[in-house]
Amino acid sequence: MLDRGVDRVPVSRPGFFSRLVTALARLVAPVVALCTILAIAFFLRDVPVEQGRHLTALDSRLDTGDWLTWGLVVLPAVFFVLNLTSRRYGAALTLTAAFISWLLIGGIAGWAAHEGIVTDFAAEIAPYPEAAAVVGALATAQLVNILTFDWMRGIPWWKAPFLAALIGGIAFSTAFNMRPTAPWDDGMVARLIVEGSLYFSWALLQLLPTGMMRRTLRPLPGFGGA
Repeated sequence: MLDRGVDRVPVSRPGFFSRLVTALARLVAPVVALCTILAIAFFLRDVPVEQGRHLTALDSRLDTGDWLTWGLVVLPAVFFVLNLTSRRYGAALTLTAAFISWLLIGGIAGWAAHEGIVTDFAAEIAPYPEAAAVVGALATAQLVNILTFDWMRGIPWWKAPFLAALIGGIAFSTAFNMRPTAPWDDGMVARLIVEGSLYFSWALLQLLPTGMMRRTLRPLPGFGGA
């Protein structure tokens, strides 16, 4: 019980400018990491994974052709970054980081077109419908990943990062491959199976670095659990 007559010292709270600077400082690492991964995936988008062709030994329908590229293999690292950011800072800041990364990528693409570095977007980057499908599918997958992690965080610690990465990957694969212009045939079924296996493997393997970083990358107060 507090003694009467003792004045309480008011607790000073950080001002708006201080909170803004803190939030921006926290956004730097995840935004840079997300942009770096997306840039690597973009530059590797036309490099096929030759090992994928060996899947036909299991089933002749699992022919990856040229669509299984190293860019597609690298892309799920986005979910690893989002998981670490969500663990540390929560869903709101992670969503902000994803949004800013898309703004930066869009700004760079616009600057490249304005400066003549990219003269024909459809030929040098991707056809407009396919580019829109990739951006829409990945943005949707990022949102699913962040919300899943925030919903599932808790005990055991591995549940949130595993399910967030797996469900986010499946959301991307489904949204992209189910676009109206995509042909639905045996090749599409094989693609969904291979991509599902890829995202399951990523979700499982990323638990190793996540577990190793748990002691050094602890959630801030108010974001307990995973």
